[in-house]
Amino acid sequence: MGDNQKRFIEDSLDLLNELDESLMQLEANPLATAPLEQVFRTMHTIKGAASMFGFENISQLAHLLETVFDKVRQGHLPVSDDLISITLNSFDKVRDQLGKTNAGKSIADDFLDEHIAHITQFLRTFDISDVTGETGVVDQESTYLLLINPTIQIEEGSNHPIIYIVKDLETLGSIKTQEYKDDGKQITQWRIILSTPVSTSEIESYFIFVEHECKIALHHLTSGNLLESMEFQEIINRYFANEYSEAEFVKQTKEFSDRNKSVARSELLADDEMPGKRIVHDSVIKVGKHKIDDLINWISELIILQAQLLNIAQRNRITALDEITERMETVINHLRDTSLEIGLVPVEVLVTKFKRLVRDLSKLQGKKVNFLSKGTETEMDKDVIEMMTDPIMHLIRNAIDHGIERPDVRKRAGKPEYGTIKLKAFRSNTFINLIVSDDGKGIDRERVLQKAIEQGIVKPDDKLTDQEIFNLIFRSSLSTADTVSNVSGRGVGMDVVYQRISELRGSIDIASVAGQSTSFHIKLPLSRSIIDGLLVLVDKTCYVLPLNVIERIDRIPFNLLGRENRICTDILVNESLLTVFSLRKKFYSESIPPKTTDIISVDVNGIRKGIAVDSIQGKIQAVLKPLGEHYQNQEFISGSTILGDGTIALVLDPQRLFNT
Repeated sequence: MGDNQKRFIEDSLDLLNELDESLMQLEANPLATAPLEQVFRTMHTIKGAASMFGFENISQLAHLLETVFDKVRQGHLPVSDDLISITLNSFDKVRDQLGKTNAGKSIADDFLDEHIAHITQFLRTFDISDVTGETGVVDQESTYLLLINPTIQIEEGSNHPIIYIVKDLETLGSIKTQEYKDDGKQITQWRIILSTPVSTSEIESYFIFVEHECKIALHHLTSGNLLESMEFQEIINRYFANEYSEAEFVKQTKEFSDRNKSVARSELLADDEMPGKRIVHDSVIKVGKHKIDDLINWISELIILQAQLLNIAQRNRITALDEITERMETVINHLRDTSLEIGLVPVEVLVTKFKRLVRDLSKLQGKKVNFLSKGTETEMDKDVIEMMTDPIMHLIRNAIDHGIERPDVRKRAGKPEYGTIKLKAFRSNTFINLIVSDDGKGIDRERVLQKAIEQGIVKPDDKLTDQEIFNLIFRSSLSTADTVSNVSGRGVGMDVVYQRISELRGSIDIASVAGQSTSFHIKLPLSRSIIDGLLVLVDKTCYVLPLNVIERIDRIPFNLLGRENRICTDILVNESLLTVFSLRKKFYSESIPPKTTDIISVDVNGIRKGIAVDSIQGKIQAVLKPLGEHYQNQEFISGSTILGDGTIALVLDPQRLFNT
């Protein structure tokens, strides 16, 4: 598979997500014209590009659906639930085909035949015999100047997609084209005069998959077909022969139009030389994720080298080198932050999937559910977003299946028929916060506890807080569902949520009010690979604690931790009772303890707890490295890092440390 075909697949998958969003907007407001026009344009784009890159079955399917929605535009067909469902299901199949092709799997030519037949039958149901795509309505023609300037080398007679696009433009109406080449036979520009009823947005859509390989300037010259005039043909010939500059050609065209009582209007969409132009998508560069990962890895190595250089400077007391390393640290910090920002994408990319999930599941279960989102412009690491997709989908499924009641039940409870699921995203300090909430019946505290007792997860006489009881739903195989459905009920899903969040060094809190609501608050670190940490020493071993969970540090006599060898104990720190975990008593109880110990107060699931260490070494930028096989089962260690002197420090996970 060639690079152009791979790029088509990537861009098409993005277009399909946009299509889902537009279709659901149209379903919510069937009379809205904006989403209808967006649906039509997207299908038109996919149709043309699919044909160009050899996906004839996708092109045929998009062509049929384009015809259907053109009938909607003309008022011949209503926007119905069946229409939206057929379209969504059809393009789900297209998404499957593109995904499998991208993975190198072969796809049968008749992969979409069933959906094509279904759509054809749908059209016949409405007694519409025209399924060829001809609308029977001719829009007013306009004449355009189109300039195509390749930014890569394209040889005359090659099979580059831009050459085929230029040929495809001939099908839109009357056209006159001039191709320009340099001495090396490389094409430098196409000048095209096109008269067509097609809109500017549809003309632009032909170039969506090659926009990174050329600059496009589209100029609406006037309404009507000027190519029918021999006088205008002469103006074009003089422009093509470079007797007229571009600006002079536009001027001559306007004067000619005025003489023929045509209304001239200028709507320049690209190219810097003419007023009112803009360069289409020139500010966006697509970069492969692996390249960003490589960049961050090299910056990580640079951070380690800078720490080693600083260590040498301090050990040898080289003042000049100290100054250089300080400046290097500033530059590397900016470089690190910039590189991390490059890999961030907005949470918004997930929203369409969740809306679609809510739509499909609510219809399946006979419930009425709205999905609302807030703060979706918040950006997260692309890898984190991909890893969080399944957990959030499990939470939404759980909310629809267990939380949101049926419309009749909600009415009896004095609630609106439509339940609401909300996704809220925001950034605080170095955390990304995601809150998934619903206004359903809440978590049945007693039922969860009873199920846990029946399965032996807890004992009948155990005294548990509400939070501890709510957390039981994350236990594998525990479910409060009376029956098993194709959505939930087997006790799997919620344990996956907890496991995935833990893998990302995050936390999740549950709040629920019986009969009213449930919310899940997820906190995730902003970066997975580089963290700001506090370097601490215990005996002769260095550890790193993430700086974003640390609240304060206090120093107390070591003997206040108690004479008995208790790893975790409650002591009075800064006039407050604090549960303190002693790393020394856990791992180094045989060595001689220091006279004092530093107590680091950390936030563990909203509760302040303390970690006792021998001493604080200072702040550090920790580049996380994977653990060796001997540490794979130590859940309280989230990674390791290399210090400036070349030694290894283990990065601790405070949340899991208190579970050891």
